[in-house]
Amino acid sequence: MTFDVLVVGGGPAGSVCAAQLAARGRKVALLERARHPRFHLGESLLPQSLPVLDAIGVLPEVRRRFLTKRGARFVDGSDDRRAVRYSFSEAFQARHDHAFQVPRDEFDDLLFHNAGARGAELREGWEATRIVREDGRAVGVEACAPDGGAHSIPARFVVDATGREAMMARAAGAAVDRIPGLDRTALYTQVRGAWRDTGEREGDIQIVVFGEGADVGWFWLIPFADGRTSVGAVVSPGWMRARLTPGGAPALLAAAVEQAPAVQRMLGPAQWLFPPRATADFSFRVRQLRGPGWLCVGDAAGFIDPLFSTGAHLAMRGAMSAADAIDASLAESDAGQSRFEAWERELRAGAELFVGAVQAFYLGDLTKFLFVQPQHPFLRRAVTSMLAGDVFDQHALWAREMRARFPARFESEKGG
Repeated sequence: MTFDVLVVGGGPAGSVCAAQLAARGRKVALLERARHPRFHLGESLLPQSLPVLDAIGVLPEVRRRFLTKRGARFVDGSDDRRAVRYSFSEAFQARHDHAFQVPRDEFDDLLFHNAGARGAELREGWEATRIVREDGRAVGVEACAPDGGAHSIPARFVVDATGREAMMARAAGAAVDRIPGLDRTALYTQVRGAWRDTGEREGDIQIVVFGEGADVGWFWLIPFADGRTSVGAVVSPGWMRARLTPGGAPALLAAAVEQAPAVQRMLGPAQWLFPPRATADFSFRVRQLRGPGWLCVGDAAGFIDPLFSTGAHLAMRGAMSAADAIDASLAESDAGQSRFEAWERELRAGAELFVGAVQAFYLGDLTKFLFVQPQHPFLRRAVTSMLAGDVFDQHALWAREMRARFPARFESEKGG
């Protein structure tokens, strides 16, 4: 059987794209090499993802199962009296004043099986090994089944949602741009019994800034509905080199906590649920997001430092609009091509606004605006709008101001 669309990768991007296309009557297969549920970072959603969750029919279940997030609080790691909270209700276009904190094993499992409920054929334990091309056009993949057998799966269109593996772009020889200043490492674990705010602020993400200059770093503390808290520190290469010890990730995370008294107080006697781990956090941008018969969504289209919780948001929003373009291309090629161009412009504009802001944070240019008192009303609302994920309107005055103040910078690197 030839599928209309073959989606490779069952994370949020792949599952949203598959669900949307299947609901429109397309024959869709969704391949995932692992099996759900599986652990993943990126647990804090943004308000402007809610329309996607609503469109694919999972918003009521997300609302029932996960902790509501109404804002983000930035804290000085050396003095927790120096803190500022950004409430999503203060954004310029506050159509959605909340999001959710989601353990990704549960959330990704929900999205994956929702795609199946909407008509996609789900294949877990299937690993795509090679892109199949005819006359330069992607026409399917070769894949390894759970029993080890090799299969060729034909499709009219292939969606690469393989995450940072970026299978399709790399196979096509697309250049990858490393993003200057974002070669960081994340140290992370989960705990039970950490401090969290109360009332409507209980679900706030806490972003605790520590260090200074080139070695500035930050912590995330993301509370979950079941009492767990995701805790992580993002640190620079220089910080890592100065503290490399035989103790590995646990010793490094402990050193970061020691450097941030505010985090020490938040964690208190909390129980660590698994030994801290480390992951390289090398942000990159793929220059070629699409080609004949294929496109990239989610982290396969590029990865940005997690400071502003952008990963799942860009993945889901990009996947939703990609599904629209793919559906149009299958129905009428000319309409599809114009849709692909609009999709790419919108996705890149949103991603680059985030990139510029993250780079400005590490350089210190944005940090002074986050904490300054009194805050400039316009800039405060601009930052809030960005934190809410409302980055796809290229003509919004606040977005133009943010891009002008904090332009994204890239450098080119062939391959990965």
